[in-house]
Amino acid sequence: MTNNTSNTELLVRQLLDRQDIQDTISRYSQGQDSHQGADSNILEQWDNTFAKDGTVDYSVAGGTKGSYRDLAKWMRGEGATSGSMSGFSNWQHMLSLPVVSLTGDTAKARTDFFATHRGKKENEFNVHYNAAGAFHDELVRTTDGWRIKFRRLEVYFGDPLQIAKNG
Repeated sequence: MTNNTSNTELLVRQLLDRQDIQDTISRYSQGQDSHQGADSNILEQWDNTFAKDGTVDYSVAGGTKGSYRDLAKWMRGEGATSGSMSGFSNWQHMLSLPVVSLTGDTAKARTDFFATHRGKKENEFNVHYNAAGAFHDELVRTTDGWRIKFRRLEVYFGDPLQIAKNG
């Protein structure tokens, strides 16, 4: 019976790990979507999403290749400097369930996404932007739970949708 007990404990541990990884990945989008418009405090969630030395590669979208904090600055700006999201008033990031591969205290995950962004009305054209792609994550177990050590963005497509000309 010891063998069955240890197998059951291992399976339960793996299921709990997968759930924690899924929650970690979801906190990324929660950070984006909980802070709309001029509210740029995405680090409120991202500091509990990424490892302290977590890095990203968003170069495929013209973005940052560096720390996740650099990504936050690129997206939301800093001080008087506008970020890449400054042309939008609102957005929503929808995630698929991640496909997870566990190896001890490390894991890899791939999560497809669809993101929609609403253009600001004060721009000449009211343009919405939709994008689809995948996040490729390398995660590590920490004393605070699973955290993203490295994230690479893959973009399948991005479509600007002109809604109406203002005026």
